[in-house]
Amino acid sequence: MQMKTFRLILVVMIAFLFNYAELQAQVFVIERGTSTTLTFDNIKAAVDALQDNDRLFIPPGTHDLNGYKWTGYEGDRNYNNILVVDKKVVIYGAGYSEGANSSVIKGGRFIIGKNANGTLITGVRFDDEFYLDNVSNCIVTRCKMNGYFYLNGTGSNINISECDFSSYVSTSGSSYMSGGSGLMANFTKCIFRTNWLSLNTATINNSLFLQLSSYSFNNCSLSNNIFIVSQTVTNSRYNINGSDNTFSYNLWVGGYTETAATNNNTFKSEMDRETYANVFVDATKGDYQLKSACIGKNAGSDNTDVGIFGSAVPFKENKLPSIPSFLVKVISQETDAAGKLPVNIVIEAQER
Repeated sequence: MQMKTFRLILVVMIAFLFNYAELQAQVFVIERGTSTTLTFDNIKAAVDALQDNDRLFIPPGTHDLNGYKWTGYEGDRNYNNILVVDKKVVIYGAGYSEGANSSVIKGGRFIIGKNANGTLITGVRFDDEFYLDNVSNCIVTRCKMNGYFYLNGTGSNINISECDFSSYVSTSGSSYMSGGSGLMANFTKCIFRTNWLSLNTATINNSLFLQLSSYSFNNCSLSNNIFIVSQTVTNSRYNINGSDNTFSYNLWVGGYTETAATNNNTFKSEMDRETYANVFVDATKGDYQLKSACIGKNAGSDNTDVGIFGSAVPFKENKLPSIPSFLVKVISQETDAAGKLPVNIVIEAQER
């Protein structure tokens, strides 16, 4: 019982540093084991200090990678504007909403390196490139990707959930870092705003594809997703670019795709020609819950909604990581008549 109490107190203390950083200099916190806490004033120093099984807390604010150098895995290179996490760690940001409390990384390429198998990262917005390089068993959840998102090499079991993509997404393994022919990746409850997508050997479930354009799927399984073919018509045809894919229980809005097997693509229980106006509660405000009259309502393979608000654990609209976050934080500038400092703090925790 004492150990559990200590851990709770430690987590709340870290949450205080983590969420109240706007009142002080940015503090990067590493929690190591049950009794060691380290603090740093910049993200590179914190990442360089990481050891296996550490937990890194990235505070709110914008963290620039411009000027950071990386010498490569063997120490014989000179890459600019790159930061590499090469240990098995857990990384918590403060969330990726557009508000002041977001943790934002910009100005370069952020890489989960080949020795970081088993790493988890959540609650961060990346305004430039994000790579997973030859790693396996990693989790990326509740992150915003405004720049390129690459999965390189021959790793496997990469799980990406509740992420928001605005630029190129590729699991083909092509980059100057390392070659590869694609790796197993699982996307769940993700939002793809990009019109440039290349997914190989992937599963994609309960996700939104908001711009069908330069998309390529090969050897993928896609279920319970929503594909926006057109916002203005209902009978537009979309040709699948790729082969050896399985489509099931997907909703095609504003049009349809092939129902017969072509290029070894197969289709089962697909729904099509739904009008765009009949789908979302209010897409203009980012509310992608389904209207009650939408044909995708309770129509998924598990009898829940298709799209991000389906499955047993729907998309979380607050976009926060699963650590304590400050819902209310009011600290007076002056003591009261009794000499006490009035403090009102409400901590919200959301595990799933």
